[in-house]
Amino acid sequence: MKKHLHHIPNVLTILRIVLVPLFIICGIQNRMVCALAIFVIAALTDTFDGIIARKYNYISNLGKLLDPLADKLLVGFALILFIYLDVIAWWLATIIILREIIMTLYRSYLKKNNIYLSANIYGKIKTTIQMTVIIGALLYEAITYQNSIVTLIIKILFYLTAFFSWLSFYMYITQRQENEDEL
Repeated sequence: MKKHLHHIPNVLTILRIVLVPLFIICGIQNRMVCALAIFVIAALTDTFDGIIARKYNYISNLGKLLDPLADKLLVGFALILFIYLDVIAWWLATIIILREIIMTLYRSYLKKNNIYLSANIYGKIKTTIQMTVIIGALLYEAITYQNSIVTLIIKILFYLTAFFSWLSFYMYITQRQENEDEL
């Protein structure tokens, strides 16, 4: 049994990917409490797979590939759901999703040149902000009483999410430049 423990982070990551379609189905059917619960569980798998992988050094190539993909799928489809529910404008979601696509392409480009850009604190903060704002918006959508002030606050939080998403991208680029300058 103990020899299989190193698979736990990858199993949690795969679970997160499997939960994405269930999350979308619940959201489209306007079962927001269900969608919220699934999203929170999926977000927690991200937290726990990272903790377990680092603590026990259960880091694998599959995990390096699937973990960021799972995060992008979860956040991307949550943003698409919010467009569908008319919570945020399509262009705002596109700005956030575009950052994720560009960052993925940038990492792939670097990897082909044997350069590995590791996660940094800015990326972790960005992910935490994204997950927190999405959970807050889902919770608000689950509440039957809607308030225009809270709706405005949710929209402002999504603007801040877009800002921090691109700020973290900028920090990755400058981190890469600083590392090259040190060489």
